[in-house]
Amino acid sequence: MKKEKVGIVEQFVFGSGQIGLNALYTLFSSYVLYFYTDVIGMNAAIIGTVVLISKMFDGVSDLIAGQLIDTHKSKKGHCIPVLARWTLPMVTSVVLVFLVPDSSIALRIAFIFVTYNLFNTVLYTYVNLAHNSLASYATDDPTTRSKMLCYSMLFAALTQTIMASAILPMVKFYGGQDSQSAWVKSMLTLGAVGAVFLFLNVFVVKERVDNEVPSENIIQSVKIAFQNKYWLMSAVLQICCTIVLLFNLSISVYYLENVAGNLGLMGAYVAASNVPGIIGMLILPVFLDKISKKKLVLAGGMLMLIGQVVFIIGPTDSAALLVGTALLRGIGFLFPMGLVNAMTGDTIEYGEWKTGTKVQAVLFSAKSVAEKLGQGLMTSLFGFFLTAVGYDGNLAAQPASAVSGIEYFFKFAPLAVIAAILLICMRWKLDDEMPQIQKDLEARREKAAPAGHI
Repeated sequence: MKKEKVGIVEQFVFGSGQIGLNALYTLFSSYVLYFYTDVIGMNAAIIGTVVLISKMFDGVSDLIAGQLIDTHKSKKGHCIPVLARWTLPMVTSVVLVFLVPDSSIALRIAFIFVTYNLFNTVLYTYVNLAHNSLASYATDDPTTRSKMLCYSMLFAALTQTIMASAILPMVKFYGGQDSQSAWVKSMLTLGAVGAVFLFLNVFVVKERVDNEVPSENIIQSVKIAFQNKYWLMSAVLQICCTIVLLFNLSISVYYLENVAGNLGLMGAYVAASNVPGIIGMLILPVFLDKISKKKLVLAGGMLMLIGQVVFIIGPTDSAALLVGTALLRGIGFLFPMGLVNAMTGDTIEYGEWKTGTKVQAVLFSAKSVAEKLGQGLMTSLFGFFLTAVGYDGNLAAQPASAVSGIEYFFKFAPLAVIAAILLICMRWKLDDEMPQIQKDLEARREKAAPAGHI
């Protein structure tokens, strides 16, 4: 059977969906902790506890969302209906996150818990997972799917870079970073922009691939995921990428303000971290037929390691060193960040080959569980760490213990993450195994096809 190809315009429109998702999530992930601690004056350890508990629910919601997407289909497919129905409720929910009332601590904590989870655990999870899974429902050609997912990461990096430079000026325009209403208005603006690109996906991207409906038993579907060793590796790689992004977009806020003494460097720092990814991901799809994903990610990890070591041994007060080493790490990071979703996409075929069952959205959702677990653990850990070293967002100047603690955390913690990336690369062999896996799967499908099927 001749399959309809996915044109370049459709591939780019799919990628642009990340503008819609990251316009919201960049502000949320970069500044929500700062908003809670420095704008409305909440204790960092309390917020860390709320985030940690929330991530437990978040992991379960990803699995449920993946199961719903794989097992439910309308005339438009599995993923497109989710984007169409739930984009606007998602935008509304993220605005609520910044509407914490000026009331008792108990009421504030309850409000934060409910709104944080409504957006992050429920609605963003469902919409984001539908978009990530859409590439595997648009095509089952590994190269085309990898290109679509690379374009997706390109638009994600581009949006994060623009948002990092635009958020604080936008907040200042609406009333200043100490004004709660300014953050709410900024979120409304970004939500309106983001919705446009998600609805473009609804109208332009087409689902062409269907799976044999997996078991309604979510435990069985998750078991299938955990039988997939390469999925486990890609999930850990995703955790590593998520933690690196947290350092670039969130923890860097505390470093730049309290150690470097210049939060105005945020735009330059994030641009240095992300611009190489934007440029690199424009040409990365060209190399996918020539160089294995493993080799590209391994080279990227080595560049990240070199950049981090130079940053550690260099002078703390050098803005040029800060931005320069961020640029070197950014060049390296473009490979794991740009290819992690493509590597997860490849595990779909491996899982089908090994277990006989294809569970696209469940694999992406289980990966998302790992991603959010890593994000939650790191965010809560950093919240507890800030409290332990004496950080207080209500103070005009932080104590020396807090400043030195933030410096050491920002410099040395990423080394463990980079080491994990390199270790995964050394054990990844799926690139070499994929041609034979595809041949075996094609033979199975031809054997299972009914007589007269073309």
